[in-house]
Amino acid sequence: MSTKLRSILLAMGLVFVAAMALTGCREPGPAEEAGREIDEAVEDARDALDELGEDAEDALEEIEEEID
Repeated sequence: MSTKLRSILLAMGLVFVAAMALTGCREPGPAEEAGREIDEAVEDARDALDELGEDAEDALEEIEEEID
């Protein structure tokens, strides 16, 4: 196989791989959508737990003030 033919085939292969990579990133698939939904659910749960923790701290401070 000549060097010129090998270079052409390599260039075509690189163009094909680049084209597949670019078109594959345009539309999210079902797994990506599910992953986003899971991320949002975890974030919402984390926020709710943070808020619950703050409420518990406030309640403990009120109890401590009443005791003193």
